[in-house]
Amino acid sequence: MQQTLINAPRVSAWRIVLILLAVMIALPAFVMGAELSHALGAVRAIQSSLVGGAILALIAALAGAAGAHTRKTTYELITDAFGGHGARLANGVLGLSILGWYGVVAMMFGHALASVSPALASAPIWALALGGCVLTTLTAMVGFRALDLLSAVTTPLKLLLLVWTFIAALRGGLSPVWSFVPATVMPMGLGVSMVAGGLMVGAVLSPDICRFAKSPRRAALACALAYGLGFPLVLTLAGLPSLASGDKDLVRIMLTLGLGVPALLIVALTAWSTNSFNLYAASLIGSTLRPGQPPWQLTLVAGLVGTVLGLAGIGELLVPYLLWLGVCIPPVAGIYLVHAVLAPSGAATAARWRADALIAWAVGSTWAALAPRWGLALTAVPALDSIAVSALVYGVIHRLLQHPGAGIPVVVKLGRRTTASTVDRSAEKF
Repeated sequence: MQQTLINAPRVSAWRIVLILLAVMIALPAFVMGAELSHALGAVRAIQSSLVGGAILALIAALAGAAGAHTRKTTYELITDAFGGHGARLANGVLGLSILGWYGVVAMMFGHALASVSPALASAPIWALALGGCVLTTLTAMVGFRALDLLSAVTTPLKLLLLVWTFIAALRGGLSPVWSFVPATVMPMGLGVSMVAGGLMVGAVLSPDICRFAKSPRRAALACALAYGLGFPLVLTLAGLPSLASGDKDLVRIMLTLGLGVPALLIVALTAWSTNSFNLYAASLIGSTLRPGQPPWQLTLVAGLVGTVLGLAGIGELLVPYLLWLGVCIPPVAGIYLVHAVLAPSGAATAARWRADALIAWAVGSTWAALAPRWGLALTAVPALDSIAVSALVYGVIHRLLQHPGAGIPVVVKLGRRTTASTVDRSAEKF
């Protein structure tokens, strides 16, 4: 399959930006934009969005460039750094995070659809959510080509709908927005961490899309534009209308403004594009955990698990979930990026477990979670601390033990060299 990917056509930076924005313009982002604005006020919310977006842009640009350079998926890069069995652990955590997002979006879709359409108001929420899951499952089964075509159509339309709502909501002027004072002010660092944590999984997974870029530089540029400018713009377009109206629900704001059809469109399009990507990424992870399983079965199982998580109420834990993502997921990217720099190009996976990567992951996550309580935080953003500490620890251990490209094989070595690509099925469908 590696040869198939090598021969696959490269895509422009603009097409990658469209795909990334299709994922970002989502119902959870609308909720986050409103929550940030009400917790920080307009100016500080915009500042938090820009700082958090800059962190995401840096991580995504580095990860995307690595994917474009190596033509590997995120999970192959993780396997290089963590070893075969260690990668299963890291990919399992990533997979759970992605399916959690899938569940959040699925249930948001069900609730939003019921509120938009009177004809669907009496339908069970679970049935509406299930209908969305069926659509996204079918899309994800097609692979990258479906994501590319879907984003080309939906991203400009969703941006247009957001701008339309923004203009309609702020016809009375921006005075109420700038004068809004939160009842309880959230610390700035917490707001930045919410923004960074909210899309950290997406930044870590950038190689899955950017491996199709024409060059590493263009992949990095696409990530920088999408995360550094696009995501803060989405948060602002969703947040400021909520301050002007006093309502945190963007869909309800659109209905109040008489934008019924646009509201229906944005609910359907955002859930479709976002969860199609989530399911696509989850199925790639599933391929590393169950390499012999047919792709369509992995996609179906991932969709079912994500739906169950949504029905179980994971959306009610959105803020803690975002903070958890910002602590545990960034170290994975820090480690595989440092490994990509230190390891020889094309080095094969020799160990099943690599203690240097596992130690660095544990130290980075623990530091980010506990250092603020001890007054030892490096920055006000736990997500930034976790990736910085894990990358530093991994780099030091890796160099001291002088095992470039091999890590610390603490169990047994594989009897033969592993192939460079075992999970990439999407290239066949490009």
